Amino acid sequence: MRYKLFIFDLDGTLVDTSPGIMETVRQVEKSLNIPPIPEEQLRGFIGPPLEDSFQRYYGAGPEEVKRMVDLFRSRYRAEGVGNGIVYPGIPETLDAIAAAGGVSAVATLKHESVAQLALEKFGLFHRFAALAAGSDAHPSKADLIRQVMKELDWTDRSTVLMLGDSRYDGAGALEAGVDFVPLTYGFGFPDPESLSGLPTVFTAERPEDLVRFVKESLEG
Repeated sequence: MRYKLFIFDLDGTLVDTSPGIMETVRQVEKSLNIPPIPEEQLRGFIGPPLEDSFQRYYGAGPEEVKRMVDLFRSRYRAEGVGNGIVYPGIPETLDAIAAAGGVSAVATLKHESVAQLALEKFGLFHRFAALAAGSDAHPSKADLIRQVMKELDWTDRSTVLMLGDSRYDGAGALEAGVDFVPLTYGFGFPDPESLSGLPTVFTAERPEDLVRFVKESLEG
């Protein structure tokens, strides 16, 4: 098989976490008496760093952003983290990778404690050999990909595949020197132009496409 290490994003890739994320943003608005943003902008919180989203959609300064992020993380950890659904075919995909002798890992910009809690709540944590996640040091997605490879003592980048639903994932794959599968069923690729310049080897428009591609990659 060509690919042996499969690194997955979390939100919009393994799990549709949008209900919990968007509801928690609404809770932050209410708690801080902030005028609500339009519904369509809430989806912009799924994937990017929280700091970027709160600054972008609310025009908040550094201190206000920190207060909003801290409140979001507290509320999300307490109430929102389990509000979502595993995409169809994801368990089957992970089973196929394991059965073929491949390795699965997660690289997500979520803080590690929240990412681990989410994976545990959705029954996925035990399926991954490594978890590289965000922190107060604000690592990039490329940093996280390299962290996974270092943790697993993986040196052959040609056998590594990053799978995710945003340009953060694709840009991270490009910088880290690994191939990329964009998952347009997620939240971060609104049109074909948004895929431009990424090291794409296949595009999964539905979870079923991802299952098929991974199985074919393992057999090839």
